[in-house]
Amino acid sequence: MSLYKIHRKLSLVALFPLLAWTLSGVMHPLMSNLKPKVNQRIIVNQNIKNTDKTILSVAEIMVRNNWATIQSYRFINYDSSLYYQFKIAGNNIYINATNGDRLKDGDIQYASYLAGLYSDEDASKIRSITTQESFSNEYVKIARILPVYKVQYRRMDGLRVFIDVNSDKMTYATNSIRSAFQTFFLYAHSWTFLDFNQTFRLVILSVFVLITFFAGVTGILVYTKFRKTYIRQNKSRVPWQRRLHRILGIGLSFTLLLFAMSAFMHMLPKYTAIDKAIFASETTFTIDEMTFNTNMIDKNRMNHQPVRIEGKVYCQFHYKQGRDIIKKYFDVFSGSELIGGDSIYAVSLAKQFSGLIAVKSVAEIKRFENEYGFINKLLPVQKVQFSYDGNPRWYIDTTSGFVGAIIDDKAAFSGFIFAYFHKYHLLDFLGKGVRDTILLLFALGNFIVSSLGFWMYISTKKVVKKQKKKNRELVY
Repeated sequence: MSLYKIHRKLSLVALFPLLAWTLSGVMHPLMSNLKPKVNQRIIVNQNIKNTDKTILSVAEIMVRNNWATIQSYRFINYDSSLYYQFKIAGNNIYINATNGDRLKDGDIQYASYLAGLYSDEDASKIRSITTQESFSNEYVKIARILPVYKVQYRRMDGLRVFIDVNSDKMTYATNSIRSAFQTFFLYAHSWTFLDFNQTFRLVILSVFVLITFFAGVTGILVYTKFRKTYIRQNKSRVPWQRRLHRILGIGLSFTLLLFAMSAFMHMLPKYTAIDKAIFASETTFTIDEMTFNTNMIDKNRMNHQPVRIEGKVYCQFHYKQGRDIIKKYFDVFSGSELIGGDSIYAVSLAKQFSGLIAVKSVAEIKRFENEYGFINKLLPVQKVQFSYDGNPRWYIDTTSGFVGAIIDDKAAFSGFIFAYFHKYHLLDFLGKGVRDTILLLFALGNFIVSSLGFWMYISTKKVVKKQKKKNRELVY
């Protein structure tokens, strides 16, 4: 079989996947312009104000409600009142801190309140509030947190915001147009219609990505082999589609190979990737462990919650320090501060989740950079690196107890390749707008090359069919 025929057959097999990938790739930079206008970052419950009224202690509330244990608690401000948000058996219960009254449908009411802060919309405009317990084409995995509340508004754009009542965060916001674009992108680019089996989806994607890669390689070889022939050809006798296919094809061949190579490498770690969402601290606290006198601690604290570190119970206090939030840990029985408590707590959680023991280093990460990028969402986190093959790193959010990322050397290299040669973050110095435009043109160019190739194939088939028909007529 000739090199040209190999290229044609590989290209035909890869044609529709490539058209889907490139078309959705063209759409991806556009989706960032479809984001609904909402307040991205607001300060909620980061400065719980003192009240002149007497605040009930945690132990008093536990006794009143006959609770033997709780999982956690913190303060929130809602409806001009101070509430405790207790977590018991995975559910939130809201208790007024001054009179002990329970807030009915507390999660729903609080989610509605937070959604209003982020959307600047009145509660009367809310169409529905539902619980989102799994990721979907609308609420994608990069949102990181489950479960959350989906608050949908009666607006022309169909605004919906997703609220995590445990952290006061808006984890995601979308509207009807963006949701439709995103669904198409995930179906066409990531093939989420095969999500019924993750391994099967990755295998099918990998096969077609490799076929696309070799179709690009053979295309380069065909051009290289017949380049002198192409130069000598009478251009007026060569269809414009073929000439444009050659010019664009060889000019954009490196982008196709980089797209395919980086996509394949990006998928490799996913075969053995650990689902970060499964990790959560299951600690509970008794009444005896909740007798800590918080008045002993500096009044300038923003909020606090109980944590368990190596079997001991501490209160984790949050303080404002410039633009950052720092955490201090105090033993609930002795009142003594645990120096380096945040790092110690992160190590404790990382060991508990990973089953690993030998810690190599611990470092606080305050901004997205390098291997811990924006896609991981959670900040600040503690980076706990273990002394094992591949240097596994666990990024721990000590406020929520969530795992921000699990990365080893192979995953880090794969992530680097994907970021720089698939999303072209190597062009970040030009600015996001310029980078997105270049990425869009690369994707559009490969879409055109593929379409021209298919056009040529159909045209050739028609000519051959006509010739065969003519030959049959001559025979008869």
